[in-house]
Formats: sequence, C-alpha cells, structure tokens
Amino acid sequence: MSIKKYIGSVVNLANQFSQATRPKHVGQMSDLIQQYRSTTTKPSVEDWQQYYFNLGGEQKIDEATEKIYAVIEIMRENLNDLSREDVRAWAHDLIINKTYAGLAIQQKILESLAVDDWRLATKEEESKGIDGFIDGEPVSIKPESYKSKSNSKTETIACRIIYYKKTNSKKGFKIV
Repeated sequence: MSIKKYIGSVVNLANQFSQATRPKHVGQMSDLIQQYRSTTTKPSVEDWQQYYFNLGGEQKIDEATEKIYAVIEIMRENLNDLSREDVRAWAHDLIINKTYAGLAIQQKILESLAVDDWRLATKEEESKGIDGFIDGEPVSIKPESYKSKSNSKTETIACRIIYYKKTNSKKGFKIV
C-alpha cells in the first residue's frame, strides 16, 4: 500500500480528531500484543493479525476507518472553502499573535521559577530545543498540548521540559 505525499499526515490528523484508534475503540494494543506473544514461540505479523482478528479486531479496524473517514470528509469540505486570505490570516496570527504571546509566557515562566537568575536561550541553544535557563539549568518550555502532538514523540529535547497551561488568571498561565 502506498499513500501519496502528505496524505499519511492528513489521515493521522483525522485520527487524532476522531480518536478512533484509542484503546476504548480498538483495544489496548500494548496488552494485546503481549497476550499474543505469550501464545507463541515464533511471533509473526501474520499470526498477530489472525490473533487480533479472532478477538473481533477486523470489525474494530472497520469501525475506526469509518470514524476517521467521516472526519476526512469534513476536512475535505472545509478545504474546498479555504481561501488564500484564510491561509494568510492563519499565518499572520501564528507569526504575530501566537509568537508574541508564547514568547511572553516563556519569559514570565523563566522569571517566576528562577531563584537567582534566568535568561532566554540564544539561537544556537534554541536549535537544540532549549528555550531558556533557570539558575544555570537549561529548560524547554512547552504548552501542555505539546504532549499530544506527533513531533513530541520524535523530537529529542535533552533538558527538563516545563509544561504550562494558559489561564485567565493575572499571571496568564499555570505550570502543569
């Protein structure tokens, strides 16, 4: 099976929106695969498929497919209505508003957690995933939503990560 360029990412995004492959829908894969492996001395993908299908897995895959495809249909309709002006407005909001707000929160977090001193990272340090330093310790500052993004699973950040959630409080954020 070969999917065209970018389409795997679209399907993955639709799956995230639909939550179709969550354990409550398709089973807890880590447990199921361990159960399967305990039944054989020579595990194979073909035998795993048969094991999962014997547990009703084929129907679960079909149901997940329907949920994901329904989201893709909505995305397709919305894309047909998307204009260049919409994309420019999105890019403007990201580059101007969200960048400003995100960097302001980073600075406030660094200031609020420092006992002695803090500083923002240099561009060289930023290229390594460091956002700043708190009392000499390099840290990365991410919104709580980062945990569920696909790049959070593949990106390696070799320092402590501080997660925050935006709030309506005077401070504007909460460390989580």
